[in-house]
Amino acid sequence: MLRYLKIGGIAVLSIGVLWYVFFKPYDYRITFKTTQASGIIYQSLMGWNNWQTVNKDVVKTFDKIPFSELQQELNLNDSVFDIRWKINRISDSVCQVHAYWSDRKNGLMQRLMVPFVKTDFVKRSLKTVKRIQRDLNDLHERYYSGHIEFAKIPEQFCAYISLESKIEEKANQMMANNSYILGYLQDNNIEIVGPPFLEVTQWNEKEGYLKFNFCFPVDNNRTYKEYEDIKFKKTDEKSALRIKFNGNYRISDCAWFNLIDYAERNHIDIHKLPTEIFYNDPHNGGDELEWEAEIYMPIQTHYL
Repeated sequence: MLRYLKIGGIAVLSIGVLWYVFFKPYDYRITFKTTQASGIIYQSLMGWNNWQTVNKDVVKTFDKIPFSELQQELNLNDSVFDIRWKINRISDSVCQVHAYWSDRKNGLMQRLMVPFVKTDFVKRSLKTVKRIQRDLNDLHERYYSGHIEFAKIPEQFCAYISLESKIEEKANQMMANNSYILGYLQDNNIEIVGPPFLEVTQWNEKEGYLKFNFCFPVDNNRTYKEYEDIKFKKTDEKSALRIKFNGNYRISDCAWFNLIDYAERNHIDIHKLPTEIFYNDPHNGGDELEWEAEIYMPIQTHYL
């Protein structure tokens, strides 16, 4: 009996070693926790090229499941790493992030050395993930949103221009077109009667691509002639979730993900077509933490 137990133990150990060396789908795993919403984590990882101090072409995303998983390739010097990120919510306020690293060229050597030596591969992996965790925490501390509440997206009559861009480039698109639409309104003595706003009309979550209207409220008691791509319309009042956002409008989509996360946790059906109302003009500069916007996410059921 003892002999069979020994043989069984050796077999199990051998299978474990063979799996670890030849079949394990990664070389090293790093895990951390954060209070950021899963969408913010996902969008931040998608945006390495925007907020990490790495060459623009070294990080490539070649597979993704929105807000839960990404597969990326990282090229540094003469090394190529595969990184699989998994994002899991473990409580109402905490997400857990797993980073599975593989060294494409030296994977076998790394697996043999990792249990015994803190290799350059391990050091580089830890340094990169810690930097990402730190930047996520800084994002949480510097750019903040207020209390989420039920509200109404106000009905407004507006002049607008239809734009499209990647989600991280929406602010640049608005700034690039701001002078164009303002110039038209001023040249035609059209008074702006409220803060500008953005309304998303299409959102491809997998590709991170948006179509949206950049709008300026104007008087509804006049007849206006449309000019090229500047049009006029009345928006509808809608029930929504609302959150106040303070920070650079370039990352106001962080508030979108807070609203989506809140809706999912509270079983609220929403339309993922947010509206943003801007109360500051970034062209005037100043402390961006004092810039304020109201972010709305329409709800499908009448909760009010």
